[in-house]
Amino acid sequence: MTTQPLLIEIGIEEIPAGLAEKLQRNMAVAIDKLLKSNGVELDAGDWTHACTPRRILIHVNDCLTKQPDRDETIWGPPEKVAFDGEGNASKAAEGFAKKSGLSVDDFSLEDKGDGKARYMKAVVHKAGRNVADILAEAMPDILRKLPSPKQMKWNDGATRDDAFIRPIRWIVARLGKDVIPFSYAGVNSGKQSRGHRIAGSVGELDIHDPIAWLAEQNVMAKREDRITHINKTMQALCQAEGLKVIADDELVEEVADLTEWPVPLLAEFGEAYLRLPEEASRITLKAHQRCFVTHDKAGNISNKFIAVANIESKDVAKVAEGNARVVNARLADAAFYFDRDPSETLDARVEKLNGVTFQEGLGMVGDQVRRMRSFVQDNAKAIGADTDAAQRAAYLCKSDLTTGLVYEFPELQGYMGGVYARMNGESDAVAQAIAGHYQPAGAEDALPESADARAIAIAERIDKLLGYFHLGRIPTASADPFALRRAAIGLIRLLADTTQPVEMTLNQVINEAAKQWNQQRVTIAIADETKHQVHDFIIERLLGLSTSMGFSKTSMDAAVNSSETRPLYQEALIARHLMGFESSEEGQAIAAANKRTANILKKAASIPSEVDASLFSEDAEKALFEALVAAESGFNQAVSAGPFEESISPALAELAKLRTPVDAFFDDVMVMAEDEKVRANRLALLSRLRALFLNLADISRL
Repeated sequence: MTTQPLLIEIGIEEIPAGLAEKLQRNMAVAIDKLLKSNGVELDAGDWTHACTPRRILIHVNDCLTKQPDRDETIWGPPEKVAFDGEGNASKAAEGFAKKSGLSVDDFSLEDKGDGKARYMKAVVHKAGRNVADILAEAMPDILRKLPSPKQMKWNDGATRDDAFIRPIRWIVARLGKDVIPFSYAGVNSGKQSRGHRIAGSVGELDIHDPIAWLAEQNVMAKREDRITHINKTMQALCQAEGLKVIADDELVEEVADLTEWPVPLLAEFGEAYLRLPEEASRITLKAHQRCFVTHDKAGNISNKFIAVANIESKDVAKVAEGNARVVNARLADAAFYFDRDPSETLDARVEKLNGVTFQEGLGMVGDQVRRMRSFVQDNAKAIGADTDAAQRAAYLCKSDLTTGLVYEFPELQGYMGGVYARMNGESDAVAQAIAGHYQPAGAEDALPESADARAIAIAERIDKLLGYFHLGRIPTASADPFALRRAAIGLIRLLADTTQPVEMTLNQVINEAAKQWNQQRVTIAIADETKHQVHDFIIERLLGLSTSMGFSKTSMDAAVNSSETRPLYQEALIARHLMGFESSEEGQAIAAANKRTANILKKAASIPSEVDASLFSEDAEKALFEALVAAESGFNQAVSAGPFEESISPALAELAKLRTPVDAFFDDVMVMAEDEKVRANRLALLSRLRALFLNLADISRL
């Protein structure tokens, strides 16, 4: 069958950073799905994906020009509905045949394969359609459904009724030499594309190698190529000057999303601004000019920085000078606040927090600080923190919100608090705790090194979750405007970390935080229902995080559903050990037996609390009871000896010994015996067996 290159490019006004790749990826998926549903399979290796701020593009080397012919089976109503007792077609049969474009005579009666009845069946041969026609019909709807945070319409013509993330300026849609004819947002598809806005021209986009054609037009079309080019060029610039660029993958990706022809260049700001804290300079350059800071050979921040232009310049020095002028102005603003802010200590600023709203309905940040401080004072020991340093840091940790520099650059909150704390004469422990208490900011962010910072971080996250859940601001599948999932993920990572164990269970953390709300009574009281909702929300996030944390979802599910309530770091250790157990032959057999046991016990109306050995009549139940008693002794000895983690494997080994007697019991013993006492006693035996396993984990969930 004939194949031709497929090329689709949507030309757009500049798309916000981070969205072009998502739009391009979703368009490619939709087109691939459309073609597959029509019998046109595309080789994954033939695809080329590209996106810039001004275009999203897909190219396929070989695409069928015509859909394959196919036989389509049409099933109709069952025989008893389609025909009467004399074999005459019913109105239902005639209506279905007419709807299908056929006559009743075109159908036969056949079994679908289930042996239940015969149904009307017809096989219709359908000739393949031109793929260009299939795409032409579908493309407007595909573009209409591309996900984006905001859609816009533009008033420059009556045909501009379709919405898109930004105004569409041109559309290239071709299958070989032919244009795929469609219109969207008043723009007709064609062959003409546009190169770089300044350094490119208008021309026919090469159907065979669009990426090379765009490169000639000063457009580096592939996002990954722009990222690689930016990184390599920055390293080369720094190497020539004896510098090192400070890694910032997020900023590199953003700059790649803002440029079509990225050109990194070296510039410098005034040496006077080197007195600013490094992070203040970095954030200033990043937030306002999308520039990168550098280190000198000694590892100190340099006054030379890297800007990324979107075009080759004939006078690089002029471009560097222009960037330096803007950066110096921004750093002057930062320096002004940095010089002014220390005139008032963090201690003196605490009172101002009573005028800063935490959240409407939840009081002020000052109220939050007092709750966090009390939480830390009450629980510092369990978290492994120094009570004095941690509570002092908790008291001061939000004061930098009232400083000019943090107001101007919110990204510096915490960091500048630590800087100002040292300038105020606070101890290193207090300053470090203030600086680190916002960590972790996400699932991949580093945890704070300081135990004092961890104490405050735990207090802040659980305080936030309880408060917002009280207001009913619970995240939905599509919306989480208050970043409560991120708060829960941060809390989980803090509590489940095994390197600095927190000796508090999740329920203890929730109850202790709720106690601070309820004792304060400035705004609200946390109800038990709210605490349960928060608990379930955190556990749901924990199970979702399992893989990234190094264990399976099933093993963590089993660990957190034991009868023992443990700190999350211990649940994580159990889950890690269960992974090997669940994949073993013994583990699978014991898990199956636990599932069976749990199902039997679930259906029982009542179960005696004690097992009566005198009621045993089968050898298998006697053997199980004896093995269970021995396993209980061995299990208790294992979990009570030595460090917790070292007890898990011996405890699992004791449980594994029960496989043979448990299997024999289920093979040879009728649990639901007719004799009521015997039946109840066997249920009691199974209940005791399950209770032993639940002391470690709910193995039935593996």
